[in-house]
Amino acid sequence: MGSLAQAQTVAVAAAASEEAPARALAPLCDAPWFRSGSRVQMEGDGAMPMSITMTLRRATKNQTGCRAQLEVRSKSALSALMGPPVIMDQVHMVNIDRRSDSAKSSIESEHAVINAQGRYARMYGEAAFRGQGVFSYAGMDIREGGTLEGEAFESSVSLQIYPVGADKVVGSMRALYASISVGSRHVGKRQMIDTVLGRKECMPITYEKRTSLGPLMVGEEVVQVEPTLMHVTDWYCPAEAFVLRTEIRQQDKVQRIDVTGMDLDTTSP
Repeated sequence: MGSLAQAQTVAVAAAASEEAPARALAPLCDAPWFRSGSRVQMEGDGAMPMSITMTLRRATKNQTGCRAQLEVRSKSALSALMGPPVIMDQVHMVNIDRRSDSAKSSIESEHAVINAQGRYARMYGEAAFRGQGVFSYAGMDIREGGTLEGEAFESSVSLQIYPVGADKVVGSMRALYASISVGSRHVGKRQMIDTVLGRKECMPITYEKRTSLGPLMVGEEVVQVEPTLMHVTDWYCPAEAFVLRTEIRQQDKVQRIDVTGMDLDTTSP
């Protein structure tokens, strides 16, 4: 970057900050876990068991929001196949911004790096997403019987496919118009539940989540993938300012994802 235009933009922003009162940050930026080194481990059961580790690095705040590098390492597999898991690493530079006094924020990640490997092939490429809505319950006034706004995402991914152990591209996969839509969320009665981290007071927040890959390009062939509808319950635990359990119902299948660890990586920049 480092361009003259960028320098001018920074100067204008600095001048404006002296004349205008500071805006409240997006609630997600105020979460106690939004700091460099925060790490969350999650485990999921069901037809596609998974293990996910998310780590925040280089977390910073500004007048209207915050940004951080988000590293995601996941392992997932279809239990029916009983094969080795697919391992995926993602690195996103996430920007969260709120320009108004409402709870609705915008979130964006561009040129995220994706590296995935299965038994016979590996995939490497880029992804991007942007969305608007309520992305975190932390810092919000959540009351029993209340309703929270939903959120909407648009995303794209472009991957090249290689055989394991070789550098020759043998295929490609592109989903340029993927989307996720979360409906209004309804807050249930606060209750004590048993979590992997102990017995916690949490609130069930239920909603519908629709996902669509849009036209999927596999090589030069267009594949139409049916959209999915999921019924989701987030168990949000205010003391931890985090969802410690998520239950997902899709058709006749149920999956539960539990937070199994929250700590701080002290080596993180």
